[in-house]
Amino acid sequence: MMLFMTALVMGLAFCGPPGAVFAMAARRGAAHGFSAALMVEFGSLVGDAVWAVVGLSGAGILMQIPMVQGFVGTAGAALLAWLGFQALRDAWQNRQPAAAPSSVGNDFVTGAVLSLTNPQAVAYWIAFGASIQVIIGHAAAFSEFAVFFGGFMIACVVYCFAAAAVISGARRLLTDRLYRIVNALCGAALAGFAIFLFYDTLGAFVG
Repeated sequence: MMLFMTALVMGLAFCGPPGAVFAMAARRGAAHGFSAALMVEFGSLVGDAVWAVVGLSGAGILMQIPMVQGFVGTAGAALLAWLGFQALRDAWQNRQPAAAPSSVGNDFVTGAVLSLTNPQAVAYWIAFGASIQVIIGHAAAFSEFAVFFGGFMIACVVYCFAAAAVISGARRLLTDRLYRIVNALCGAALAGFAIFLFYDTLGAFVG
């Protein structure tokens, strides 16, 4: 039970700080509501699950190879830069959301790709794997990894609903001017994350 509760807390702590996924969920949610934001957040769980398996299985050592890390990091930075550019362009041109709802599949895929191209996530999971052994006091068995993974992912699902609800609630306050500001802020955030990720990836080679 202690391991499960710890996983819940760590999952909320992992998801809590706003990042690129939240910025994109906010943008899609501001335009199309709760379901769009939720699908972006749900899509990000795919990446979280993949990186969890990679980190906890020991395959995370692959991400320590500069070539692999560089490829994933560069792809992630390019995607963030493109999404940031789109948001800033819409803010500059004062484009309003289309009347038709956004594509559920497109929102989900966007969240998944954003999460999968975040090479820093595997570093968290490698650290989490070490923390499990500290918590239980011995080398973790598969069942204990499964308990931790389950608790962590449940926390992430709870966060997805909470974040989408907050974004959807704030949407009711949106005016055309405020929507333009949301686009600008989300675009700047995504561009900032792109620069940070590219700088961090470049630093892995230079360092």
